[in-house]
Amino acid sequence: MAAAGMAPSVSYDWSDGASQRMKEGSYEEAKWNRVLLELCAGVAAYLMVLLATRAWTSASNRDFLSRRHPSRTDTVIALLDIVASVGSLSCFVVRTYARESTLWNSSVEGCFALLILAAMARRLWLKHFDFAVAFTLSTFLDSFYVAISVYQATSGMPTWLSPSFIRAISALIRYEELLSTGILNDLVGEVNQRMGLSILRFVCVTLLYASVGFTLEILGDVELDFSGGRGFYEVDPNYETTLFKQLYFVVVTLSTVGYGDILPTSTVHQVFTIVMIVTGVAFFSSEVSSVIAMRNELDSGMGQYRRSRFRNYHILVLGGAVTSGSATLQIFLEELLHPSRPSKQLPDVVLMSEAEPEPGLKKLLMSPLGRLHVKFIRGSPMDQSALARADAVNADMAFVLGNLSALDHLTHNEDEDTILRASLLQRQLPRLPMRLLLLRSWAKE
Repeated sequence: MAAAGMAPSVSYDWSDGASQRMKEGSYEEAKWNRVLLELCAGVAAYLMVLLATRAWTSASNRDFLSRRHPSRTDTVIALLDIVASVGSLSCFVVRTYARESTLWNSSVEGCFALLILAAMARRLWLKHFDFAVAFTLSTFLDSFYVAISVYQATSGMPTWLSPSFIRAISALIRYEELLSTGILNDLVGEVNQRMGLSILRFVCVTLLYASVGFTLEILGDVELDFSGGRGFYEVDPNYETTLFKQLYFVVVTLSTVGYGDILPTSTVHQVFTIVMIVTGVAFFSSEVSSVIAMRNELDSGMGQYRRSRFRNYHILVLGGAVTSGSATLQIFLEELLHPSRPSKQLPDVVLMSEAEPEPGLKKLLMSPLGRLHVKFIRGSPMDQSALARADAVNADMAFVLGNLSALDHLTHNEDEDTILRASLLQRQLPRLPMRLLLLRSWAKE
């Protein structure tokens, strides 16, 4: 048992498993006092960011500030942020096996910290350093990581247990932001995007649990003893564990298999395991349920259209031809999205209907053409929420198509329905250009 902040006074037997994993200088770095000081430095840096942004928000007159919009530069910065987060996470994994804080590892993490600092500054700049933007988990993780990287390089008390694994959460946040921009809409469907996001969440949460468990096992329990000013001691640290063992433990535990071959050895880790089980089971159950619910929503047309950055425009199509999924709609889409046209000139097509898609329309949506360019939204042109899900306010044109396959005695009603839908849509969006397809010539007057 060694006092915190003091080098171990015992001689280690390098023949046992623990000593083979640890180098002589690694014991001093794996101490509670070093880890806690590093955590305090990270929290203090975030508090400084909050104070600075709060002072700026209070002093500046926001009524005269020009609005700043994200650009392609911000997309590139977000991608670099993800790369830096994955890189810092990789550095942590390397340190768990090297079990020492090396110069090259610290240098690489310093480069990643500079990228993360630039990305954080850019996001704050876009919002004029608003306090509300600073008071977010994303800003906390960024400032925390930059601070512990600086602390590692300048304090003279580095530790290979630096909690850079929290960058897994940052990578997840940045990836969700990229999805919201529609940058992947041309490459991956909405369901596959959501599935990929759920898988990434599973990986990040599992790795986060395993990293925290690994750190707590290495540090061991704490025994307080203030007699003689010695502070606290590390008790029964488990130097035998590895990150892979903790990852295995997390997967086995949260999957409710529970072999029992690996157990938390410290009280602190046991308490964390209780929290992990409660939150982990709830999280995974929620993710599975949300994926299933999203699939059902998309099949019924209750999803949301997101315009891709690679699309120049999108159009809104409604009417009897959409409701029935008739050949009229098929011919219209084939002409509009003809392969002879350059792919960059092909628009996104948002179909809207009050009823669930008929078999003909479902077949059209499942075709290669439909999967790539067509989105179905269930709703009425009178419903503001349905128009919002179709992003109708940003549509470049609307087509209201009557069903040319309607029987002769129903053409009058079909034209009336087409005109009614067009008038309702025009009332909601008076500036939206519109074209109608009517069956009888008198109805055009």
